[in-house]
Formats: sequence, structure tokens, C-alpha cells
Amino acid sequence: MDNLKWQRVSSWSLVYFIVHFAFRFVKDGVFNLLPIMVVFVTQVENKWFWGQVALAVAIISLLIYSFFYYINFRFCITDEHEILLNKGVFKKERLTLNFLRVQNVNIAEPFYFKPLGLVNCIFDAAGSTSQEAVLPGVTSLYAEQMRERVLAYKETQQQTAAKQQPEDTHTNEPQQCLVLSNKEVAKFGLMSNMAILSLAALAPFMNVVLEFLEKAVINRLESFYQQEVGVLVDAAALAVFSILVLVVLVVVLLSVLMSLIRFYNFQLYFQAGKFKRIAGLLERHQLSVSLDKVQSLLIKQNLIARLLKRYTVQCLQATSGGFSAGAKSKQSLVMPVLSLEQVKQVCQWVHPWLNLTGDDFKALNFKGVEKALLIKNLCFYALLPSALIAFMGYAGQGYSPVYGLLCAVLLSSLVYLSYRRYGYYFYQYQGRYYAVFRSGMISVHYRVFELYKAQSTRAVSTYFMRKSGLKSLSIQLAAGTATMPYIKAEQADEIIDFILCQAESDQRSWM
Repeated sequence: MDNLKWQRVSSWSLVYFIVHFAFRFVKDGVFNLLPIMVVFVTQVENKWFWGQVALAVAIISLLIYSFFYYINFRFCITDEHEILLNKGVFKKERLTLNFLRVQNVNIAEPFYFKPLGLVNCIFDAAGSTSQEAVLPGVTSLYAEQMRERVLAYKETQQQTAAKQQPEDTHTNEPQQCLVLSNKEVAKFGLMSNMAILSLAALAPFMNVVLEFLEKAVINRLESFYQQEVGVLVDAAALAVFSILVLVVLVVVLLSVLMSLIRFYNFQLYFQAGKFKRIAGLLERHQLSVSLDKVQSLLIKQNLIARLLKRYTVQCLQATSGGFSAGAKSKQSLVMPVLSLEQVKQVCQWVHPWLNLTGDDFKALNFKGVEKALLIKNLCFYALLPSALIAFMGYAGQGYSPVYGLLCAVLLSSLVYLSYRRYGYYFYQYQGRYYAVFRSGMISVHYRVFELYKAQSTRAVSTYFMRKSGLKSLSIQLAAGTATMPYIKAEQADEIIDFILCQAESDQRSWM
């Protein structure tokens, strides 16, 4: 180790460390400090003064920590084809990443590096974000050379395995392109749940916000409406309604802005079994994904997307941790807002057998779940809550018994929609076996995956399910879990046996 040639990154990378740790504080630290912030807002007097003091301390601490992190940051590319990183301030770390373990080599160009011609070279490894190696503030030429070096070494080492696999049919294919206009990208802000999450984050401060709005805005609006509309409407109610509409509009606009920052000038290229995506406003992020590393294809359409006739498609990798992993969102290939024709185009790239015809996925002959699921969910999630509400109304708790009936109709409709959404479909194409799992309620999710990439399978059966000969199937993938409840026990056992047979007999790498 003493003979290794350790290198520093550019001094401009200090800017990257400051931005990086500031973002981490906002993303993780703010939510952890929410209780303290609530006490500060509700109990502390002279908030402006102490707020300035806290902000100054936070900024100074951030600058000092980032500086010492930059001082301790070293990297080395060894002759054994390994990337070594020394980093940390209070806790020193050494990260070792072999070229063979690198999933992708991505190049990100933050806006603050663009005038300097510098980029961030990101070596993406399977696992958590702590296992990725980032070289900030290197030249674009050096990043491209490192990418070629890593990919060339992996290709050399995998030549023997590649000869044993079927001949690649993608080699001579021309490059295909999918470009989204910024107008389309803005629709993703309407489709995403960022607006709801923003409102949820503001919930602890809602009383303080409403108190401020009442003094600063609502009273003035009430006076204005009183003069303009007189006694035609309730001026106070109209003022409150106007503020609520304004808040919702601001949150939606912020959601649209965040989607534009992330997917601005979205460009997707596909050639020789590899995806290349370029997108971003403040940081032009370039992501490369091999088709073989895609664990499953997730196609989603929520209520807003159905109204807009758009879909969101995500190619899940082992590094993305599944749909619910937000920590590696930049490393997962997301196509935010696609029309049905564009979804068909992407499906032809990833799964040529997935021949979508007509207006949607109805061409696939999905097999549904058993009616026992509908009966159980109706009892537990519709009739029981409705009976409770009706009893409260009958007992004179301020609820009308009619509310119980309305609640029963609404919840029963949702339960029935969820029951009808469940479905599974298996298909064979050129000796390969695939599955499509459908779920949802008002929204709909389609998860498409090849069977040999399953990591494990599980069947769960309760006492009453065993009496009815039913099981719930769960298939663990390297990127999430595909589940299908309440199917016949013999079908679940056959599916599990066949999936395990495919995983054991297929010699292809699932990574």
C-alpha cells in the first residue's frame, strides 16, 4: 500500500463537497430535526435572531467539514484494476472497488463545473450509495478514459463467458433515439407525488403558517372581497379558499420545477443492447445501462397520468434497490412521461415479445386472483369500517347513519378495483421465459421480468387459505419484489418450481 500512487482531485471539487453535503443535510438532516424545528417555531421568541444564528453556525460547520473532507480525500487506480478511495473526517474510510464490480461508469456535469470543463466520474456498484465511487472535479477527457478502461477490462474478462452465451442479435442494430420535450417533462411534475409530499412536510408548521397568512394576507383579502362582492358570498370563506388554492398552485409549480431540473432536455439512446440517457438542468447527468443488467421493467400509470394518457417507465437495476429506493434515484433509468406509442417503442427494445396492440395492455391475457381475496378485503376494509361509522352515527356521535352506507359503497368500489387489477401473465419467447405482474387500484403497475433473474421465491398461506387451497406468491428480484396474492395452491407451487428450475439451469449472469 505504501507504493501506491495516491492522487488528489482538483481544488474545484471543494465546491462539489459543499453542495453534496448541503444536499444531504436538506434531504436527511431536516427530517431528523423536524421535532426541534417544531419546538423552535412554536416556543422560541425572537425567532429571526436565533434563526440567523443557527443558519450561520450551519453554514460555517458545512464549510469547515467540506474543507477537511477535501483535504483527506485521495484516490488511486491500482495495477490490479481496483479503485481505491480514502475519505472521511471523523471516521476515516477506505473504499475498494474492483473494475469487475462496477455496474456503470456515469458522467455528470454540474452547472458549477461546466465553465471549467470539469465533470464528476461516478463508478456505480451494486449495493447502497455508500458503495459507489465518485471522483469529483476531473476533466471530461479523464472521465471518458476511465470509462473506456473499465469497460474494456470487463469485456476482456468476460469474453470466455460471452462465447458460451447465444450470439448477440443487437450488434448490428442502428442507434435508436427517444427525445422528450420540456413540455412533456413538465407533465411529470403533475403526475408525480412531489406535491403531496411537500404538503406532508409542511404539516407540522401548518398552524404557524395559517396564523401568519391570517394576519398578513387573509384579513386583507377578506376586506377586499367584502368591498367587491358585498353580501353575495361569505368574504372570509372566499379568502381562505383563495389562499388554499394559491398554496396548492405553488406546490404544484414546485413539483413541475423539480421535474424540469431532473429531466430537462431528456434524451434516450438505445444501441447494441445498451441504454444511454442524458438529462438534467443544473447537472447534465449521463447514465449508461446495459440491457442485461435490467432486472425488471416497471410501467406505471396513476390517476393524473390516466387523464393525461401518459405512462412512467422505469428500468430497475440491482443498484436501484427497487421502486421504493430513493437513495439511488439518479442511478436508475427512469423514462418519466411517455405516450402509449413511446411505451411500445421502449418495450420493443427491452422485451421484443411484449407486443402491445390496441389502446393499452388488454392484449395480454392476464389470469386474475381468486374471489376469496375480494371477500376478505370487503369484510376487513369495507364492511367493518362502514359498520363502525354507522354505529357511531346511531349512537349519536355526530355522524349520520347514511355516512356508513356511503362509506360502504366507496370502500367496496376501491376494494373491487384493487381485486380486478391483480393479474399475472407468463410468456415464452425464443427459449426464454418472462412474467408480467399487474397490480394497483385507481392507478396500475405492470412489472415485467425474466424468470431466471429471480433471487428467491416464497409462498404464504394462512389457516383459512389452506382450507380453501390458496397461497400468496412472492418472487424476490434483485430490484424489488413481485407479489400475487390468493392464487390456487397447485398453481403457486408449479410457478415456484418452474422459476427455481429456470434460475438454477440458466447459466447466464443475472447482473
